Amino acid sequence: MDRLHRQTATRIRQIAKQRQIAVTHLPDRAGVSVTHYFAILAGKSSPTLLWLEKIARVLKVPVRELLPPE
Repeated sequence: MDRLHRQTATRIRQIAKQRQIAVTHLPDRAGVSVTHYFAILAGKSSPTLLWLEKIARVLKVPVRELLPPE
């Protein structure tokens, strides 16, 4: 898993925890595939911008908050 994938997955987990949303509930709430969701968190697949937007909407943060700082 490269740095970008690892840090994005970490940010999603951190924000979900802060919002008290179980990461296992996130795909259903966002309307994304559970299989694809966990593949992204494991670094086996890359998220699209649309996918990130759906996750960000559920977490109530801008998409840029899911990405690692430069």
